[in-house]
Amino acid sequence: MKRNLKKIFGLMLAAAVMLSGCGQSSSGASSGSSVSGSGKKLLMTVSDGSDTFRATLAQAAQDTAAQIGATLDVADAQGSIEAQVQQIRTAQEQGYDAVLCCPVDTDTAVQLEESAGDIPIVFMNSCPDDKRLEADKYMFVGSDELVAGTFQAEYALEKLSAKNEINVLIFKGEKNHSATKGRTEAVKNTFADSGKNVNIVFEDYADWSTDKAADMFKIFLSLGVPYDCVICNNDSMALGIIAACRDEGIDPSSFPIMGVDATADGCAAIADGDMAFTVYQSAAGQGEAGVMVAVALAGGQSASASGFDVSDDGKYVWVPFERVDASNVGEYQ
Repeated sequence: MKRNLKKIFGLMLAAAVMLSGCGQSSSGASSGSSVSGSGKKLLMTVSDGSDTFRATLAQAAQDTAAQIGATLDVADAQGSIEAQVQQIRTAQEQGYDAVLCCPVDTDTAVQLEESAGDIPIVFMNSCPDDKRLEADKYMFVGSDELVAGTFQAEYALEKLSAKNEINVLIFKGEKNHSATKGRTEAVKNTFADSGKNVNIVFEDYADWSTDKAADMFKIFLSLGVPYDCVICNNDSMALGIIAACRDEGIDPSSFPIMGVDATADGCAAIADGDMAFTVYQSAAGQGEAGVMVAVALAGGQSASASGFDVSDDGKYVWVPFERVDASNVGEYQ
């Protein structure tokens, strides 16, 4: 017997979700779009709605859907692959027109696609392997993670240019998350291409967590190993480094601490001088683009009808990253 989707997965992300990304908010559906959301029924399944960026992404998607007349239900998989598969299967059974999916694990893309039947899926937040994507059927909407990591490494090289040797700590997100892989890879490749002698003296997964990053940094400090900068895959972990510095009597402004996402707290830390650099990832822009692409695919149109730029292979819609430091943080607060 078919059950109501909201009852099965009752932990919906409501309109009260805090909009904590500090970049410019979405200004509404793309003016270049030729799609109509009227009558379209969408499901968005998020891997973990307690994450600030994902919650903001979901809220932006809801706002955009409301603006164009589409119905968007949001379900939280709470880190469960099984729950997410069932959410998508139920959406297919109940006649939803498209799915937006922040996957719990990108390695399950085939299973998620099979559960959707003929429904198109717009993947977001974590990108499956390219071979799992298909133009105008299974697409990814997000920001190119290699750019974020490149921006971080370039900033470190600029600020520490007087040093002949640089010792770097890297705090990574979730192990199987595409952002973790892409950002970390780009940091290392940019350092390698620079010709500078760069040593990665610490590298581990802090799983996007402020508390975990703080604890790990304190353990590192106890080893007495020299360091020049800390690069984190997101702002939350960078804030953990700052908190650990406070606890240990270290001035966090004495060395560059870098994050990604330009969250409200991250921007505040830069304005206060505690954090040096972050990279703005537009949750609002991604949420808007994801809904517009999903509605286009649901209507049998090409993703290009969404009004957003589509990659040459038709598999991706990229929302640009932007550098944020003390010189321009006011524009993102």
